[in-house]
Amino acid sequence: MIITKIRSLLWADFFLYSLVDPRLLYRQIGKNDPRPFLLSFTVPAISTISGILALSLLGKQTSFFYTKITYGWILLFIWESFKIVILAGLMDMACQFQGSRGNIREMVSLLNFSLFPQALILPTSMIFSIINFAPVFMFVLFSLVLFVWSAWIAVIGISEMHSIQAGRTVIIFIFPYLFISIVFFFMGLLSLISLVGYITT
Repeated sequence: MIITKIRSLLWADFFLYSLVDPRLLYRQIGKNDPRPFLLSFTVPAISTISGILALSLLGKQTSFFYTKITYGWILLFIWESFKIVILAGLMDMACQFQGSRGNIREMVSLLNFSLFPQALILPTSMIFSIINFAPVFMFVLFSLVLFVWSAWIAVIGISEMHSIQAGRTVIIFIFPYLFISIVFFFMGLLSLISLVGYITT
């Protein structure tokens, strides 16, 4: 059964649509055939290893390189997956506040697949590293461009998921980042006040 689904190449549509059409990507996720949830976690796995290898091109490598692409990759993959689940939960909550239905499973799948363009950081970085044309600058530039591309996929996908305007979807997408920033700001402020109070007593 699994071999048949792999040979059908239906799973490849998720990766193709994540690059060319976010609306079709969500429609494919909504069909749930093949089931996209577990498959979507291959994307953060690919994007994290691509990021590690691309960053490694910028400097001379030591024996620590093998640690980075093994334990470091596993650590980054777990962190990226955890981050996606948290962001998806907060975005899903924001959608429900606006009167839309909640579906965190589809949201996680969508956000995972939206990371696929970030896997392109490796070939782009490799090109500029080979020709030695401002590789660090190009790495930073393309990282920003690919992040914006991923954000655009997520915004359009959420818009299609809940049939809402892209402007409202941008607010939904930004909400988790604002919420987490505010929480960390107040946590830092309270920690600082507590530390000052402890020192001055």
